[in-house]
Amino acid sequence: MLKIGDFSRLTRVSVRMLRHYDEIGLLKPQSTDDFTGYRFYSADQIPKINRIFVLKEMGFSLSEICGLMEKELDAKQLLSLLQNRQREITEAIKKESEKLLRVETLIRLIDEEESSMKYEIALKSIPAYKVISVRDVIPAYCMEGKLWEELEAFVGKKGLRCGSPCYAIYHDPGYKESDVDIEVTMSTNETVEGTDRIKLRELEAVPEMAVVMHQGPFEEMSAAYHALGVWLSANGYEMNGPTRAIYHKGPWCEQSSENYLTEIQAPVKK
Repeated sequence: MLKIGDFSRLTRVSVRMLRHYDEIGLLKPQSTDDFTGYRFYSADQIPKINRIFVLKEMGFSLSEICGLMEKELDAKQLLSLLQNRQREITEAIKKESEKLLRVETLIRLIDEEESSMKYEIALKSIPAYKVISVRDVIPAYCMEGKLWEELEAFVGKKGLRCGSPCYAIYHDPGYKESDVDIEVTMSTNETVEGTDRIKLRELEAVPEMAVVMHQGPFEEMSAAYHALGVWLSANGYEMNGPTRAIYHKGPWCEQSSENYLTEIQAPVKK
């Protein structure tokens, strides 16, 4: 079973929205603790979140989605709905190519849902690292690059020698739609005086870290998080701290987003 915060991270749906889904009967927790009121979810509910996300992207309201979900649409029926909406967009709004691309991506994700669990999960022990870092609450995940630019500018100005690994650390207890707490770090053995924003600190060791590699666009990393959620549930683990990401390959070295390579790390415990 997954706590609501862990389920939020893995599905990329905010805790606030999961609670709202519960209140309107769209997605009830697998179980609720009668004493504490804590909500618990199962990995089997991840595909249902995918269905809700797809239907929202297609323009259905939450009340309409409730009705559709009650019909328990299978993958073939859901794919048919997507294809119908795709034709409507192509015929009526040809200039909105970006919206059409999102729908096509969703169709491919649904079509490949069974193969999305191709990810291999490994357990590693991660040592402590001395790092130079900057942490801030930024409007959205896509603006993380601004933090890297700030840190790289400081490192260049000070002439610091930094090496691997370079981490992005996500400090929020669950996925957030805005105001996300992110820290970016570079490993270094040098000593330097920081600033109000740039800090020199030790990144703590993690005795058990579940690690999964994702190759492809950053926007499609949700499949890797979903695979991680299934693995956690199947092996009796739960998350035990902020998730981390190492961007081994990205737009700075690859022309095609299909070649991007991201290492996702999640501290875990039995």
